[in-house]
Amino acid sequence: MSKFRYKAVRIKQTNSGDWLVLFAASAIEIDMWAGVPQKKKIGEQGQETTGFQREENKKRIKEISEFYRNEQNIVQNPLLCALRQYDKWEVKFEPSESEDDLDENIQHGFISITTDEHEKYSLLELLKRVKADLERRVPEISTEPVPDKLIKELKQRAAIEKSVQNNLDELPELTNEQENSEDEESLGISLTDESHILDFWQEIAAYICVLDEIKDDFDEDKFLDYSKDAIISFLRPIVVVDGQHRLRAAVTSAKALVNTDDKYQKYIENAIINDNLSPEDAQQEIETKAARKLAISLLMNNDPAEQVFQFVVVNQKATPIKAALLGTIISTSLSNKELDRVSVRLEAAGIKLEESRAVTFMTRYPKSPFYGLVERGLNSDNKNNLKANVLGSIIRIFRELKDGKLFHDSVDYADKWKRSYLHESMIVQESNPDDYQDAFAYWRSLDGPWRDVFIAFWTLVRDKLSDTSDNKEWNYWGDPKRSNLFNHTSLKILSADFFQYLCERRKGIDNVEEISILVNEWLEGVNLNYFNKDWNLHGVKKDTPGIRKQWSKQWVQYRKDPQRLPNSNIYRVPLSQ
Repeated sequence: MSKFRYKAVRIKQTNSGDWLVLFAASAIEIDMWAGVPQKKKIGEQGQETTGFQREENKKRIKEISEFYRNEQNIVQNPLLCALRQYDKWEVKFEPSESEDDLDENIQHGFISITTDEHEKYSLLELLKRVKADLERRVPEISTEPVPDKLIKELKQRAAIEKSVQNNLDELPELTNEQENSEDEESLGISLTDESHILDFWQEIAAYICVLDEIKDDFDEDKFLDYSKDAIISFLRPIVVVDGQHRLRAAVTSAKALVNTDDKYQKYIENAIINDNLSPEDAQQEIETKAARKLAISLLMNNDPAEQVFQFVVVNQKATPIKAALLGTIISTSLSNKELDRVSVRLEAAGIKLEESRAVTFMTRYPKSPFYGLVERGLNSDNKNNLKANVLGSIIRIFRELKDGKLFHDSVDYADKWKRSYLHESMIVQESNPDDYQDAFAYWRSLDGPWRDVFIAFWTLVRDKLSDTSDNKEWNYWGDPKRSNLFNHTSLKILSADFFQYLCERRKGIDNVEEISILVNEWLEGVNLNYFNKDWNLHGVKKDTPGIRKQWSKQWVQYRKDPQRLPNSNIYRVPLSQ
């Protein structure tokens, strides 16, 4: 155990609010008791951690470190921190006994922090602790199975120890029937918003299974995608909600200063000789003294929901982050119950919570035609992925039934369909009046009928009009820069035109299975290679008003009377009217 104690001031902004503790500490010491839970993808399956901080930007750390080199430079912003959920490690405020407090909402005293020395534990033990934390947050996941298929894949990837290879032989081969069964089981789980935590838990549990088998022969700090340092970030008693780059830069700056300044090297030598310190302890002691003292605002709240709320509000209102990452963090860092506790406050703060959750679902759900093809704001994103706000705008047409306008037309066909045909559609007749205000409220609910309709429609469009395997084809389902189909302009045109077709034929939607019939009728006679031609778009921006109108007009005219494909050169000519 390591113990730290600092002078502090405790403030309560409102009578019902949580305490804020304000104090300062050496960056080196902060790094010993504060963790930065980062949002990142792990492993070949692309599972995500439950962290909510951005991945480190090395360029930014270097820039701040350079700023710190001048001792006259001061950063006034405090690090925003909170308590980790697990309360085994003590973080306590001790009011000063000698002070007569004039204001009960402002108190002087000391903050004491007790933390375990996580570095002394094996990677296996650290993983077990993270697993236990996840089970405390969402108790029901502890009864979920750890897929044999995932364990076997980890062993195959490792293949670095004889014991691992031997264990491969002990694991039965998975038949196609078993694999399909497992996929279907995962499918049901994926339909819940909590699947991201289950995914992370299963990944951690699979690593534990493998390391348990080879623990007598394995003593490394890293195994495949997991390192001790990364795991320890999830176990520190205090969480850094905002300011990770300032902290990391201060630590980096202090270590560089001690290693390059002869004065500090002499201090280390004296500490070793005169104080009988080990070289490691002497180094740490001098680095602690040399490091900047950073201001800290510690929220005395250990609820992950509150921590994510604070992070999102700070980064949306003060230092904006990419909308895609904001959506990913909101949607995949909390369990359903945790998210419910702050959903109203997030919406009130201007955060489009449900829209973010809908976009994230379509990006993560394996049966979605947009699975893995949309940016998440993570460093591992494919640079050719569809923008999250583009998918959001397409989802909005189906979910909110608005903005379904063809670019060369002024009628909102999605809204017209909603007003004229939604209520008579059998697909919304199963709505419960006690749960939903009306048919539209049921339709647009997060897991309402719109979601199955959206997936069914775009899966059929993808399978009929696109190529999913060859990225050199002009109708490739991916790479918005090259594809004539997989881009904002074409996706919106197809969305609006489908609702135009439903309005023209005066059709509602009775069930998801009917979507196949409706799409076949909508595309009757259409050349399925419509988008698979070189439209000579070099130097042309697809999302400009004139180009959008031209594409919209050409598609609708052709779809209604598909005798001859439009001339390829027409798509680069803006339509002014």
